[in-house]
Amino acid sequence: MTHALNTVADGLRLPAEFSASLRHPLVPLPDPGDGEADLKTVFDEIRDFYAVERVPAVFRWMARDPGFLQSYWQATRAAFADRTLDRVTKEILAFAASMTAKSDYGVDFHLREARRLGLSDRGLTEAVEVVHLFNTVTKIADTLGLKPDFPARPNGPSTSPDGPSTSSERV
Repeated sequence: MTHALNTVADGLRLPAEFSASLRHPLVPLPDPGDGEADLKTVFDEIRDFYAVERVPAVFRWMARDPGFLQSYWQATRAAFADRTLDRVTKEILAFAASMTAKSDYGVDFHLREARRLGLSDRGLTEAVEVVHLFNTVTKIADTLGLKPDFPARPNGPSTSPDGPSTSSERV
């Protein structure tokens, strides 16, 4: 979901209206006041959810197809609802995905939300350190063509192409 949102926003050069941006959209964005009643309801929910005065550009772009926007918004609300993980944790994950995808829009969007929901400077530093570390390790493993040599789950069967591991091999 975050990657798809970032792809649209970055691809269409949508400005991150909640931070300074020199980007200008490549397509006209519908005005939230011009839509039908159902669209106004969705826009009101989005403004409340993100605590913003203006609906973020990526959602206004989606309003070109009201049915798509409504479905996407339902999925977004469900994905970011507090369940096992709370919303700030999910925003940090979305921020990390946006950093990995190198999405200016997504980084700005999700960092703003994570900070608004309570992410401290120390928490931000830790999140960036984790993204940095695992992007580095992943790139090295991919470059070397390394395959997983560990169980997919604790005490589960190995995913190694050399066959299952024994407990003594995992020590």
